[in-house]
Amino acid sequence: MKRFNKKGFTLVEILATVTILAILMSVAVGAVYMYSDRTKQQGVETIATSAYDGMVNYMMQNNMMLNSGESFSLTLAEIYDAQFMDRPTDPYNNAADCSGTVKVTNQSTSATTGLDDYKYEVHVDCTGNHDIDKTYPKE
Repeated sequence: MKRFNKKGFTLVEILATVTILAILMSVAVGAVYMYSDRTKQQGVETIATSAYDGMVNYMMQNNMMLNSGESFSLTLAEIYDAQFMDRPTDPYNNAADCSGTVKVTNQSTSATTGLDDYKYEVHVDCTGNHDIDKTYPKE
């Protein structure tokens, strides 16, 4: 009688392994997608913060002071061109830039105001309706 060499895996073992790997991959792909989307949204928020910082620096560099009730605004492109912020590269489309504006308003009625007394309204618009509106200082 001949004896067969029983090396290797059975079909059931291979199918069970492939099924488990497929389940693990579906969970991993979902987690990576959620992480990627969250990272892109944080990128848009970073652009808004950079625009705010750039506007503050722009106003300090140009010795700008606003009278009570007066406002002033710049686009993100103007702040970038003046070299007060990094290029607002769209996190959802690296070939494009995000657009937007930063509006500064002096809402103080005091005769002595500083840059900290101003209200900064930042609007960032990236591709695919990924907009963000932020107000500084945070209310």
